[in-house]
Amino acid sequence: MVPTAYVVIYTEEKRRIFVVFSQVYGDFVLTKECKNIGCKCMGCVLGQATIHTCEEEIPVLDLESQKELEDNMVVIPFTEEGEMFLKGLKIERYRRYRGRLNRAMLEDVCQTPDAVLLIKAEDDGTYTHSYASLSLDQRVIARGCIAKNCPCIGCRIQDMHYIEASGKLVKMIDQNKGGVNSSGEIVLPIFQGEAILSKLLGRDPSIRHDYKPYPFGSPIEEMFFELAFLDLHIFPQYQAGRYRLDFAIPNKRIAIELDGHEYHKTKYQRTHDAQRDRWLFGEGWNVLRFTGSEIYKDLNGCIDEICKLAKVERLSAQSAIPL
Repeated sequence: MVPTAYVVIYTEEKRRIFVVFSQVYGDFVLTKECKNIGCKCMGCVLGQATIHTCEEEIPVLDLESQKELEDNMVVIPFTEEGEMFLKGLKIERYRRYRGRLNRAMLEDVCQTPDAVLLIKAEDDGTYTHSYASLSLDQRVIARGCIAKNCPCIGCRIQDMHYIEASGKLVKMIDQNKGGVNSSGEIVLPIFQGEAILSKLLGRDPSIRHDYKPYPFGSPIEEMFFELAFLDLHIFPQYQAGRYRLDFAIPNKRIAIELDGHEYHKTKYQRTHDAQRDRWLFGEGWNVLRFTGSEIYKDLNGCIDEICKLAKVERLSAQSAIPL
């Protein structure tokens, strides 16, 4: 639930100023002569006050959600129950606030994300991405990220956009709102699209074929990519020399060919495939070929085989809803 009231505290050299922003009671200066924490002014009382209910004692302010607004200025949202504190004030006695701040600015700063993407720098220079949301417990979704031009799912999430009701295209992650946690991980908040992302990462079949970042040449390529990209840093339609590969893991020198097309059955194409495979072997590539039957009957087994060759731990949930 989005708070409807906030207090902004501005700290000067010899005093603190408290300004309340309330959707119900308006914006007003609670006190501008706080001498120090615990001086018993109304601002200090506000920070220590609680609301008693039949079941528990609830603080008026959500101190854990305190955010820095500017230098020497913080904003703290009221708890839902804590807004009752304002009801007991004689609001007409307080001077109305006429400054540049407004509730929309405070809501933007205090907005709680629906999900977060965490990025950890590893000793080998790569990055590990983890994801946590209202729907999914925190889990590692990508290891070995190389950051620049990396096709891992963590980097793809950072490039995703959503469409606002107004039709405006907005990036799913605002890098400016990111931070660093106590473990040194970069924390990037996600305010929109949590439901879709959680389904995607959980391999929910209800959103199959909705995620199409590349133009695929066949349904079998699309089907393969929809599962494989959760575990492997694969590039579709990768150019290797004068040959174009269906999929590739360049840093592992692994080429993946899906022989589901009719033209793979012709004598000419079989000869062409053999020549290409010999060239790739000579350049240090490992070539894995899968038939259409293998992909349709045991796609998970194909992914397992590629992960084993690439020496990559499979991260997508094995217990997830089957495709």
